[in-house]
Amino acid sequence: MSLSAATAPAPLPHPLVERLVITHGYSYADALSDLDGEPRDLLLFLPSHGKPHLETPDIAAVLPELVKSLNGTADRLSAAIAGPALELELRQQLQLALPALVVVRAGTPIGSVARMRDWDEYLARLSAVLGAATH
Repeated sequence: MSLSAATAPAPLPHPLVERLVITHGYSYADALSDLDGEPRDLLLFLPSHGKPHLETPDIAAVLPELVKSLNGTADRLSAAIAGPALELELRQQLQLALPALVVVRAGTPIGSVARMRDWDEYLARLSAVLGAATH
């Protein structure tokens, strides 16, 4: 579900997370089924809705740049923000520390990176996940 300033759920955990939805146009998902029909892989951001976390704004700030870098010249990757229910479901299913990025392909989580990482580690780990399961 794509959102605008008028339809964004309130409150999002941080203004930089809100910016991802409103300015960058990333989808907000309450369930994996909300992402049905998305042909691209997604970096699904689990921003730690239940408890403010110092790394949430850091990940929110780098997420658009990660999408750009991992996309290269293709348009095979986008991002989305998990709502509280989806965040809880994936956190339990994947046993993740929050905040985290979950790679979703065709509605199925295929990998994740928990917590803030340095740039090179993000690129290496996410590239490995995206390349491991080919389309």
